[in-house]
Parts: sequence; structure tokens; C-alpha cells
Amino acid sequence: MYYASTRRVKLEKVIDYLDHKTKSDSRGSKSGNLQVTLSIVSALIEKCADNLNVFAFQVCSILTSVLNTGELPLCKSLVATYGVLCSKLDGGLFTGDKDFVESFSRLTDGLLDVGVTKLKIPGPNQREWLLLSLLTSRYVFNCLGFNVAVSHRFIGKCVPLLTATVRDYSSYDTLLTRLNSNLNVEKDDRRVSRVATAAAHSVAHGDVDDESLTEDELNEEALNGLKALFNTSLSSQISEATIEVVNNNLRDGNVEESPWGVTFLEMCASWIPVQLRFVALSTLLYKLSVVSEQLPSQKATYPHVVHYAQSILGLVSSNFNMIGLSITDVLQQLLSLQTNLYIGLAHVLSVDQTRNLSEILSQCICNLSSHIYYFDQVLDSIVAILLQIDTVMISASKSNVTITHDLVITFLDTISTILNLLSRKLSTIARNHATLENWELSFLLLTFTKSFREFAIDATPEQISNIQTKYLTVFNEFLTTELIKGDERSEEDVNVPASSTNYGKFLTPNYNDYIENSENALSHLLVHCNAFFGEQSVNLYVARMLLDTLKNLLGITGINFIHNFLPVFPHWQILEVTKQLPDCAKDTTAYLLLNESLKVLNEKYRDSIHFDVSQLSLAKNVAQDIAVRRELAVWVNELDGTNGEGSLAMGEPIPNEVNKKAFYEFFSQTSLPKFGSRNLHPDFRNGESLLNGNISELLQSASSHSNEEAYEGFKTPPRSNLVNGYGLGTANDISSIHSGLFNSNFKSNGYHSPDATQMTSDTLPTIGTHYLHEANNYKHSLMPRVSDLKQSVLGTKLPNDHFSFTNDRPASIPRSVLQKQIHTTDVKSILNGLHSEDDEEIIV
Repeated sequence: MYYASTRRVKLEKVIDYLDHKTKSDSRGSKSGNLQVTLSIVSALIEKCADNLNVFAFQVCSILTSVLNTGELPLCKSLVATYGVLCSKLDGGLFTGDKDFVESFSRLTDGLLDVGVTKLKIPGPNQREWLLLSLLTSRYVFNCLGFNVAVSHRFIGKCVPLLTATVRDYSSYDTLLTRLNSNLNVEKDDRRVSRVATAAAHSVAHGDVDDESLTEDELNEEALNGLKALFNTSLSSQISEATIEVVNNNLRDGNVEESPWGVTFLEMCASWIPVQLRFVALSTLLYKLSVVSEQLPSQKATYPHVVHYAQSILGLVSSNFNMIGLSITDVLQQLLSLQTNLYIGLAHVLSVDQTRNLSEILSQCICNLSSHIYYFDQVLDSIVAILLQIDTVMISASKSNVTITHDLVITFLDTISTILNLLSRKLSTIARNHATLENWELSFLLLTFTKSFREFAIDATPEQISNIQTKYLTVFNEFLTTELIKGDERSEEDVNVPASSTNYGKFLTPNYNDYIENSENALSHLLVHCNAFFGEQSVNLYVARMLLDTLKNLLGITGINFIHNFLPVFPHWQILEVTKQLPDCAKDTTAYLLLNESLKVLNEKYRDSIHFDVSQLSLAKNVAQDIAVRRELAVWVNELDGTNGEGSLAMGEPIPNEVNKKAFYEFFSQTSLPKFGSRNLHPDFRNGESLLNGNISELLQSASSHSNEEAYEGFKTPPRSNLVNGYGLGTANDISSIHSGLFNSNFKSNGYHSPDATQMTSDTLPTIGTHYLHEANNYKHSLMPRVSDLKQSVLGTKLPNDHFSFTNDRPASIPRSVLQKQIHTTDVKSILNGLHSEDDEEIIV
């Protein structure tokens, strides 16, 4: 050793001499000499590692000659020397010496094959030969990062060998126990039993005795080899190893029969550094997308698609974290895959195949969304699914209505599962709860005719009702499991006096600006509810569910809901006897909600009102109006579960006791000083000023005037205010501008619908202008079509009169925003609100 290490030339002489002598000793079967040679070579590698590139090729030649002897004792020493060689190699040899790479590859192939070959031939010492191959696998993994070809070659060769060994000696329960041990999870009070014997220590160093080697030791060595493969900082190695493990499981046909293969993949992924585990998931998602694209031309790839999907499910449902994982990107990929499964592959797969694969993808989405990584994850997940529903509904065509229906139901079921998982699952990471605002886009599912015309034209009433029923069921689950838990007071008694400090936050007046801002989520929901009752046919079962949902929301938000509902009430109230079921259902819903509102005020705001609301005249008026409606057979009994029949006289006026004066008298008898401070002059006859106003102003007016004086203040402003405009445009001009902007710029998640920005709605005048400026909220404005605008400019009444501010507007009057009732009664107050003298000059 001293001679060889003193000069490089001497090192070359020594290694050449050992190479020639090894070949000679191998032919002469001189095992003792070969043992000494292996010891010298091992010592040279350790001593002269800096000059390993000088004699690495000769080392491979020496080890190959020893391997060819086929003697087990020599091969054991050979593998130990091979391990020392692999530990000292670097990238220089693998990138600049092709002869060495080829020699090293042949040597490694021989060491890997010897164990497999001996297993196929009956004979002694099979376990010892297998161990040599397992040790070789673990050693060669140290060199995979130096050369792409070497990495691909030996990952593909070693993984099947290691996997087969683990499968032979590890049952599913054993594997699961090992996985839990890796994750530091104790389950069923069982701990993994590790082999900690002297024999196991010897295995790790390649020094084994025939009689001491056991199955557990072989299994342990195979697991150590897999750990060496996956515990790396090389993304390419992780990606390739993951694919090889999954493909090997597929070749063995083990995944669909039992969860062994998926658990095995989870265990391998648990060895990946936590900051790189997302690489394995991203790789499988990419492969799933590629294989899915092959389905139309290669139907036989369906088992591959299912297998990759199940593998992804195993990773996202595991207890380990994946730092750096882009949740929204992964979620969007899964949603796109599920959408393509229904829309793009419906003609390729059977119904059962589609349902099976869809269920797996849904479980992936649910597990991913319920494993919290950051504060707003749940919000982002729910919004992403709702956006996908909206995109699917927009892109629906006559040929895929049924498929679209099934897909939307599946997405809604997914949200339901996520909510239920979150309600039962405690996360160590604090998170933000989903809000009512996150659901605003979904309100469109209440108005199919106006929101999704293409779907509504071809869909059956049952399909529309199914979607609405499922949607309301899930929305109710959100209210009771997610929204209420976002209240820090949710687990305490929310029926405490309003004057105390124990308000649930949703009951607090003007929570989230629900009172001061007329364009809030509650008002938008009521606007869509109004459109729901304007649909061609109203399903009473869905209407009952909608009523229950609104009652639920009323109980949660209290005065905030009441503020937004009272301006809507006059629009839902019928004035004469009618046989139109939608009108009757809307009227019945309005009275039931008003009655429930009085109960909520009485129960949750008793100390602020200082009076029993049920004793006031408004409660009696509500009861009287309901009784009259029952007598006239305009009350929809299905909505409140009652029975009764009355006489029906078409066109007969209904003496409504609940009117503007009744509301004024009610608020004049209550004291709710916390709910606002500004004055308001509401007009319950057309309801528009109150729709754009504030209930807090009404309450303040009621508490600061005498009955007669305040009532006079409630009268309609002079008619002149309705014809004198304070601006330079009409609604037709404004809408046409916005429609042009949306038609030129809008695309929805890659799906293009030519009519997406040409829909009409009664909700246009009641929705805030800020929604017109946000692309994500484009459908809230529901722009009129060009043909509608042309007819509107000409003063022609449109069919169904979609684009109008009031239903009773004469057809000959151009529908202008300037004709809406304006709260300001004089020009002077407008001038005072302008910012400069130049602004004042524009007023004529």
C-alpha cells in the first residue's frame, strides 16, 4: 500500500499487476490469492480515492474476473469491495470515460443477475445469493445521479428485484405497520418490531453466515435498498423511481386485487425528503394525463388509467405532508381529468368504467382538499370546483346534456364529501373557513333559463330539478358544517341577548357590511331566488328546499338577512288572485320568510328591541294575510306542509295587510339603534329605492319621527325626479359597452361559449356596477343580447321583457337608468358631492 500510494505511476503498475494476477488466479481457482487481491483492491480504493479515475477501469476488470468464478465466499468479498468502489466514484468517470461506464455496467448487471439466476435453480445457499443482488442494488443507487443512461438502466432492473423480495416476505399488515412507523404514527397500539441482531448488522456489511440469514433480514435489506433509492435530492431519480414502482405493481397485477401495491408506493414515498415528495405526485399526474389521452385510440389502456389514479389516491390520502405542493394546480388537473372523463371519453368507456374511475378521482380531490397545507386551501378548493361546474354548464351542448348533468352532480357530491371530512377531521394547521361569498357563483344554478340557456333548452325538468336539489342539499351542508364553524362563537349559545358581548359574529348587525353595502352575497342570493320563481316551471320540492335553505341562512345571519329580504318582499307579494303557480309559490315563500324573520328578531334580538315582536301588529297582519290566501286558494300548502282548500276567483284583489304602512308601524314600535344612522325614504310600491337603500336608515327614521310625520316622509319623491336625469347615458348605452368588452376579452377556463356574454336577466338593475368590472363575476351581470339592445333603443317591448327595471314599465318608454327613482331630491345635494368647480360645470 505504501509503494502504490507514493507515486501515480507506481499505482498504475500495481493495479495492472493485480489485474493480470487475478485473471491467472481465476483460471487456476486459487481462491486464497483472490481473497487477498480483493482486500488489497479495497484498501487501494480507500487509500487512493483521489486518483480513482486512474485505476477504476482495472478494478471493474478484477471484480468481473472474480465474479466469473461463481464461488459464494469470493462473491461475498467481491460485493463488499464493489460497495467501497460505488461509495468513492464521482461524476467525472461517468461523463468522460465510456469504457469505464460500459465495464461498470456489465459488472453490475452480473452481480444483479447472479441472485435471480440462483433462485430459479434449486440448490443450497439461495438466500445468500439473493442477498448479494440486494446489496448490489443498494450500492449502485449511489451512482445513479452521475449518468442518465446508467440511472434508467439500473432503476428498471433493481426495482422489480427489491419489490419482489418485499412482497415475498411482507404481508399487507406488516407493510402498513412499517409505513406507520415511517410516519411516526402509532396505530392500534402496535409498534413495528425491527431486527436489531448481530446478524442484521452483518447483513448491512455483506458479512453473512449461511445459517444466520433469515427472511426478515432479506426483507430488511430490500427495504434499505428502496430507501437508498428514494431518499435523494435528485428530482429526476425520484420521478423515474416512482414510475418504475407503479409500473412494476401494474405488471404484477396486484393493485386492483388488494391495496398492497398502493401501500408499498406510499411507503417508498415516505422516504423521499419532505420538500420533494410533490415530485412523485406531479409525475403520476402527468402520466395519468398521458395515458388518458391514449384511451380513444387504445381502449386497452383503461387498466393503466385506473392504476395511476389509484396510485395518486394513495399519495394524496397518506398522512405525510408534501411541502411545496401546489394544491390549486393539482386540484385543477384532477378536475380537468374528471371533466374529460365524462365529456371527452364518454363514447370510449362504459358507464361502469366511467363511474369507477370518476369515484377514484373524486376521492383524490376530497383527500387533497381536506389535508390542510395553508390557510385558504378550503376556500380555494370549493371555489375551484364551483368554477368548474360553471364552465361545464356553459359548454354544455345538446349531445352531452345527460353527461353534463351527471358530471355536475358528481362535482356537488365531491363538495359535500369535503365538507363532511372537514367537519370530522381536526387539522394541526389553522385554516380560514369558506364564506358565503365563495358560493356566489353557484347561485346561478337556481336560474337555468337565464344562466345556462343551452343546457336548459335540451335538459329535462327532472335533470334540472336533480341538480338544484343536490345543490341546495350541499349548500345547506355548507351552512351548517362549514359557515357556522367559521364563527368563533359557533359552539356557544347564539341565542344570547343582543345587547351583550356574546353575539355570534354572523348575527352582529352589519357583519361583513351586509347592511351598509346593498350589493352583498345575501342580496345576490335573493335576486337569484326571485329569478328562480320566474322560471318556466317551478318544482315545488325544490322550492321547499330553497325555503328551508333561506330559513337556515336567516337563522345564522339574523338582522343582516332581514335587511336584504324586506326590500324584496313587496316584489314577491301578489296583489290579486292568480292561478300562476310560480307567483303563488313566491308569495307563499315571502310570507313564510317574513314570519320566520319575526321569530328570529324575537328570539335573538329581544334585548335590543325591548318588546315581544309576536305581540306587534305586523305579526297579526302576517297571520291575517296568510289566512286570506288560504281561503282564496293561492297559498301553496306544499311549502309549509299544511293542507287546505279555498275558493278561487281569478283577478280578485287581495286585501294585503302587510304593506308599507305596516312595516313603518312595526319599526316605529321597536328600538334597534345599533343598525344604522342615515335617513331613507323607501317606496314599497315599486320597491326600487329600498332595494338600493339600507334597512338601517329605515330603522333610524322610525325611531326619530312621530308616526304621522315619519309616514309622510315615506311617500314617493316627486315624479319630476323620475324624468330629470343627472347623467349622460342610458342603461342601454352602458350595457352595450360592457357587452362589447366582455365579448372581446372573455374566455372561461379555456372553454369558449359564443353566447356566454349575451344572456339577459331581471337581476341586471339590482346588481352592483363593480361586478361588471370583474371578469370572474361576468355572469352576475348577465348582459343583454345585441338584438335586445336594438329593440330597447327603439322603445320596442321585448318578448318576456327580460331587460327592464320594472315589470309594469310602458313599452314605448326607452328603459334608461336615468328614469330609476333617485334618492336625492334636489340638484344642490348632488353639487355638494362633486369634487371641484369643473365637475359642477357639467351639470345643466
